[in-house]
Order: sequence, then structure tokens, then C-alpha cells
Amino acid sequence: MRTLIFILLVLSAMIVPGETNFAFRARLLDVHPLRQVAVDTAPVATDETAIDASWRIATASDDPVLAHAAHDLRDYLGKWGTGNGERGMGNGECCIEVGVDPTLKELQSKIEVGARKIRIMGATAREAYQGCIRLEDEMNARGRPAVKRGIRTYTRLFSPRMTHSGYAVETFPDEYLDQLAHAGMDAILVFIEDPPEVTRAGKIDMNALVARAAKRGIDVWAYASFPEKAAKMHPLDPGARDWYAATYGAIVKNAPGLKGLICVGESCGFPSRDPGMDGYWWQKGKKGTKLNGFWPVSDWPEWLDLVKSVTREHNKDFEVVFWTYNWFKKPAELRLPLLEKIPTDLTLLVTWVRGDKPVMRGNAEFFVTDYSIAATGPSAVFRSEADVAVRRGIPVMTISNTGGRTWDSGVAPYVPAPGRWKARFDALRAAQKTWGVKALMESHHYGFQPNFISELAKIAFTAETTDADFDRALVALAARDFGSDAAPAALAAWKDWDEAFAWHSTGDADFWGPLRVGPVYPLVLPGERLPPPLNPHKGKVDGVSKGTGWMYMMPKFVRPKEVLDGEIDTCAREIALLEQGVRKLAAALPRVPEAKRDVARRHLGVGAFYLASVRTLAHVKRFYRAGLYKDQAAMFAILDDEERNVREAMPLVAFDSSLGWEPTMGYVCDRANLEWKLRQLAEVRARIKEV
Repeated sequence: MRTLIFILLVLSAMIVPGETNFAFRARLLDVHPLRQVAVDTAPVATDETAIDASWRIATASDDPVLAHAAHDLRDYLGKWGTGNGERGMGNGECCIEVGVDPTLKELQSKIEVGARKIRIMGATAREAYQGCIRLEDEMNARGRPAVKRGIRTYTRLFSPRMTHSGYAVETFPDEYLDQLAHAGMDAILVFIEDPPEVTRAGKIDMNALVARAAKRGIDVWAYASFPEKAAKMHPLDPGARDWYAATYGAIVKNAPGLKGLICVGESCGFPSRDPGMDGYWWQKGKKGTKLNGFWPVSDWPEWLDLVKSVTREHNKDFEVVFWTYNWFKKPAELRLPLLEKIPTDLTLLVTWVRGDKPVMRGNAEFFVTDYSIAATGPSAVFRSEADVAVRRGIPVMTISNTGGRTWDSGVAPYVPAPGRWKARFDALRAAQKTWGVKALMESHHYGFQPNFISELAKIAFTAETTDADFDRALVALAARDFGSDAAPAALAAWKDWDEAFAWHSTGDADFWGPLRVGPVYPLVLPGERLPPPLNPHKGKVDGVSKGTGWMYMMPKFVRPKEVLDGEIDTCAREIALLEQGVRKLAAALPRVPEAKRDVARRHLGVGAFYLASVRTLAHVKRFYRAGLYKDQAAMFAILDDEERNVREAMPLVAFDSSLGWEPTMGYVCDRANLEWKLRQLAEVRARIKEV
């Protein structure tokens, strides 16, 4: 059966020409792709209104967001042949009116559909734009430019919903910003590596970015990421105010339109005066565990007061977010007293799934190292810190990863497990009721690419959505992307993958090892360091991060001998379920309509790429175990298995250029890197023969 899967995947890649690197970006700039519409649609019904070229679009004012909303809607309808872009549509009596209705609830839009008029209103111009997008969503689901008559509202539950760029580091083309708005995002994040304006991509015009984003109803947030500079001054040192004004304050002085600043210990730790502090994470030869930035030190409140003061000099409404990510392992008696003392006029960001005690899954210990969908959340750490914040009146936000991507793979665009995401969505909705959670960080620096999980997130994060609505939407998405005949196979495969990710490894050695880069991860003898990758880590050039290759990797793969059997068994359980889903989707491909086959292959490719990545993880563990026991026969057999796995992954990355890439690492698992992996396996095989 495995050979059959390999043949099907190779044929899939051969039927449609492969992509060059970065070709996926063209899809990110295609804001209104008609490939994302329903199929097998019925004729227009008597209770529906069809929009044709005679309709016109009118805005209630010259607000730039309303103007952009109208332009976007014209472009969308133009794809159906009912409009002509910048020149507008018809000038007949039938009209789509776009405007603001301040009587609507916060974050709410309303669509009123009559026979000859459609009114799209929003509580603000931003919500009116979101209402236009919802109208497009309705027509996509209908499969034609026609919508049911009547009135409906759409109330967004979370704001801001923020993300880093999945196009390129700190790069936000206009069309990509439009994609974010269509996904329901209303905020973007930009790392500041050297205040006020040097980002990971060098100097950028922050004011221009703020203006372009605002036109689309999107705020721009800065992310403080200059740990070595931040380490130079304590907030109570002589001259501290001037120094903080020239660093943190300068960010806002340079771009007063910025919405806020994300502050996390590892990126802005300062020389704390708390007893026992012992240097910084980047310093060689450091000893001990009490690192500045990684400890809930008692003088964070003074630091926050000063950062708030110097930034709000230039924007009185500037928001400061304090993220407790780096001390999730510390006991509550160290973490919570700090939260009792921090200022209340800021936002507390608490990581959603970190800090729970390890539990057994099968015969392996399970705990979440970082961002994963393997746990629903929230963790005990989140609960404890959010409890303090709510009692003190501090707004709470969280990093939810609900753009669909996590560190479950560093180089896959999303995790194709909608059932597990549904559980996360439900938990976040409950967290809003319990702790008032309103703001979400939906991706970290790995960025965001639109996908069917993010479409489901927008549906789930709408107040009017019920469980039945969500279930219908999932079925409709399957039919849209696979056609009605193959949709049941897609739903069945997704259920297999839901169950598979319950067994997904989330440990340090795996998240910062094989799962970070996928099937390109090398097999090495126990105790050996990883070989240099095809694209080595470049560190910083002119103060700007240029990381590639093994940027986030542990230098060695090390696991205790006694845990290997249980972890290998866990991998086997996940592999079996991933394989089961891949088989179902591969067998259904011939039933997918030709117009949908390209999208269906991409769905299949993402699942198959996770399968290849987990196989590599299993092979790394098995090879490590065989090396410890000096079992050469087993080592040769594992090398053969991994070579076959790498060759099976090659057509996947050739077909879909979004696989094997991550903005800060670059392409670490494209065809060239996988060919390097084959050479590396051959070198290890030769070395074993010499022993």
C-alpha cells in the first residue's frame, strides 16, 4: 500500500507541473480566487437576489476604509463577470450600499438583502469592510453571485486578531494585507530589532505600512526584539528615562500610528536588581538558571511603568502588552506575586498551552514544549495567571495559533486537523466568557498563510455561529475543495488526522529537532552533532537577522535510553493514522472534479508532508536507539527506510512550494535540501560500514 501511495503522489506532481520556490506567494496575492467557491450549484431561487453587471456600489461617505471595501467588492464581483474593477459596475437602480451604523454592536456588521438593494452596514468602517467580505463568503458558499434575501448580522468575538507575515519576513504587500482582512485578521506584528525602525528585514517605512494597513481595517503592532540592546539599562539607573525614550519611546515617536508593543522577557530582558540574577541567554559560559528575561523578577513593574510612559508620550492610547511566556515553568508562588504588582493599564498575554504537568499517552510522557494543537488548552498556567488578571481588571490575551499553524511542524503551512482546532476554538470562546479574553495572537514569526483551518476559525469566532453551523461549514468546505463525490473521503481523512495529532510529539528534542525542519533532518550517530545544513545559519548582517538552516535546532539529538521504546510506539500510532488519512484522500483524487483537483492535491500534500515528517522523527529515534545498542543491521535498515521516505517527500515539496519553507529559516526542506539529505544518509551508511 505504501508503494501505491508513493505512485499516486508522484503522479499528482507530474500531472500538474511542479512549482519553483516561492511560487506559493502568487496564491497569497490572489485575493478572490474562484477556485474557492462551491460546486454543483442550483439555479437562483425565488428567495434569492442575483447580482449582475447592472448593479452599482455606493458608499455612504468618502471614508478610505469604506472606499477600499467598495473597491474590494467590485474586484470580487468582477471575477464573476459582473463588474469591471476600478471603473465600477453598472449605474442602474439596483445598488449595494456600504456604510456605518453606530447603533450596531461592537465588532458587528449587518447585511440586508432585498430584491433590488443590498445594504452592508458596520459598527465602524472596519466592520463595514468585514460585512462586504461576509457577503463575498456567502456568494462563495452559494457558488454564484447570488444571496438569500433577509437580514443577518455577523459579530466578531475577538479583536485584535494579530499575525506575523507569512509572505516574507516583515513584508506585507497590499494584496497580502487584503488576504489577512478576508481571513478576519485585524492586526499585524512587526519585529523591531533595532529601534526605531530596523526590523528583521532591515529599515522599513513604518508610517507607510501603518497607512496601507489602516486602509484595510488593520492595525500595526511592534514587537520588541532587541535583547542585547535592552540589556543595557535598568529602569532605575541614572539617565534611564532618556535611554528608554531613545529606544522604546523612539519606536512610537517614529511611527505614532502604531497600535501597541509586545514585550516578552527573552527579547527585552533588562539587568534586574533581583537577587541571584545570572546574565542573559545569549552569553557564553553563563551559569545557573536565573537568567534576566527568563524569570518573574520583582522589578518588572518599574520597567513596565517606564516603557508605558515613554511610549505614551507620542500616542496617549498606545497599548503595551506584557507576555509571561518565559517563566511558565516557574512555580505559581513566583509567577503570581509579580502579576499582583504590575500596572493595570496594560494587557497581559498568557501562552495558551504551556506549563501543564507531563501526562502519559500510551507508554510515552507527553507535555507541550511550545505551540501545538496536540493539547486543547488552556493550561493550568494560563488559568492561574488569567485569574489574577481578571481580579485586578487587567485585560487578557493569548497566543492561540488559530491561523492554523503551530510548531507541530516548522515548515508546513497549517495543521490539517479540523476537529482538534474545533476543540481549541470552543475553549477560546469559553475563555472569553470566563476571563474576558478578547485578543488573540494567531501566529508567531512563522507567519500566516490562508488555509481552510483559518476559514473555520473565522466562522467559529463569530458570535452568531452555533455548533451545527460549524459542522455544516466543515462539510461545505469539503464539498467545495473536493467536490461532492470525494467530500466524504476528505471528512474521513480529516478525522483520522484529528486522532493522529493526539499522539503528536511535543517534546524539546522533537520540536527543536526533526519536527522543526521535517524529513530533511539528518540521521547521525549517538552523541554526534548535526552536520552543517545546505544553507547554514548566517546570524546577523548589519544588525539584521539573516537566520537560515538550523536556526532553531538543538545541536544534538539526545534522548534517555529508557524513554525511546515508548516514544517510538507513540510515533507508530501517529504514523498509522496519518497513513490511513493519506490513503483515503489519495484514493479519492480520481473522483475530484478537474477544476478542484489542484486544491485537493494541496490538501493531500500537507497531510502527506506531516506523514513524512513524523516518519523521519520515528527513524531518528529508532536510529538513535540502534546506535546505542550498536545494532548495525538495524541501522542499515532504518537508513533504507528513511531514504525511501525522503524520496517520497520530494514530489510533495516540488508540487507545493509552501512546504519546506518558513519565513525566518527560509527553504530548509525543498528538493535541493532533500537531495542533500540523501547524500548525508549515504555518508552515514559508508561510515557504519567502516566500523
